[in-house]
Amino acid sequence: MFYVVAYDMPDTKRRTKLFKAMKGFGRHTQFSVFECELNQKGVERMVKKIASLIEPAEDNIKIYPLCKSCLDDVQLVGIARLIRKPETLIV
Repeated sequence: MFYVVAYDMPDTKRRTKLFKAMKGFGRHTQFSVFECELNQKGVERMVKKIASLIEPAEDNIKIYPLCKSCLDDVQLVGIARLIRKPETLIV
């Protein structure tokens, strides 16, 4: 499954830690946005990792799943492109 993870965090130190952790799950595609191809176990690990790094009362993390048919309908404008590996990333 393909996931888009977007985050907004006021604390630079926490944001940096999350950024570094997210590099292990997917690709950094825009400021505070990652695209990840993960199986169920991988997304569970990612959510657990995110939860361990954030302050729930201050940080805003959104994880959007995109099924195959939704992914096929993604509209790209300008220089945007959807980066996918030939094989599914399994974490």
